[in-house]
Amino acid sequence: MLEGTVQETSNEDCSCTIRVNLPPPFSLIKHALPHLIKSAGSIINIGSIEGLGSNPRHPAYCASKAGLHGLTRAVAVGHGKDGVRCNAVAPGWIDTDLNNALIESLGYSDAFRATIADIHPVGRTGRPEEIASLVIWLASHEASLVTGQVWTVDGGRMSQLSLP
Repeated sequence: MLEGTVQETSNEDCSCTIRVNLPPPFSLIKHALPHLIKSAGSIINIGSIEGLGSNPRHPAYCASKAGLHGLTRAVAVGHGKDGVRCNAVAPGWIDTDLNNALIESLGYSDAFRATIADIHPVGRTGRPEEIASLVIWLASHEASLVTGQVWTVDGGRMSQLSLP
């Protein structure tokens, strides 16, 4: 992920981030829709809490994930009558291989892990299987009335205000 303010982020870097995060799901949805309409299928996009709020120095990433959340709602509205549901999951900090490698590369991994856990009201970061459980439910018939939603899975991080 690129880091910098809007002024520090080149147009090329912004375009690259958006190209990675928005056109691929758009294209996949577009080409899958005929099949999803036949099967009354469900689409689950993986967004980010940064599509809802912002960490400092991530304007291009935030814009790309906010766009994905907008696409999610547009597909739900445009194809609900076709029997297609579309939702997004907006994870917070999840202990993926990529995030774990980033932490290990910092040289102060124990301190970073403690700090990142501390910004979550539940006192820890998330596990991939916690995201997978929600995705499985959203794809199931139990969620047949659920569409056009962005589901935040972040251990309460977006709900917590900083101290004054």
